[in-house]
Amino acid sequence: APDKKRCSWITPQSDPAYVEYHDSEWGVPVHDDKKLFELLVFAGAQAELSWSALLSKREHYRAAFAGFDAEVVSKFDEAKISSLSADPEILQHEGKIRQIVDNAKCIVEVVQEFGSLDKFVWNFLSHKPIVNRYRTPQQVPIKSAKSDLMSRDLMKRGFRFVGPTIMYSFMQAAGMTNDHVLHCFRHQEC
Repeated sequence: APDKKRCSWITPQSDPAYVEYHDSEWGVPVHDDKKLFELLVFAGAQAELSWSALLSKREHYRAAFAGFDAEVVSKFDEAKISSLSADPEILQHEGKIRQIVDNAKCIVEVVQEFGSLDKFVWNFLSHKPIVNRYRTPQQVPIKSAKSDLMSRDLMKRGFRFVGPTIMYSFMQAAGMTNDHVLHCFRHQEC
């Protein structure tokens, strides 16, 4: 609804799918491993594409990456990586495709050790979301001590493109931190 107050990154000119993402997904705690893998991929892809652009390609990404089933993606061979690199509906960058496959392999190892990606990532927060109380978007950080800790641990495990800023974006998208500003109607709902 247009009369609702939202985070300032949602404007009257925002794509309706982006508004819907803000209103129903961003900041909502995610515990599904496939969805967490998807959000990790999207957080890393923000360097090249906006969230709005990524959302418009989400179904293509899901199809290309086996519904973000890390077990399946971890087994992608060179032919599959090459074909995905030529797919105009996703990021056409062989290095990025390879990084997603490599991260899927790391996720498989994490699942073997911790039981799920969910248990692993939420452990950094003692399995409870951080609820921030920012009044302005300028107060919302681009990284935190927790995202730095998560980033370092993931890098040690071989994950790629998981710096502290990317991991903070992942934490926001996965509802690990509620960064809806106080005036946003979603702050109380997440």
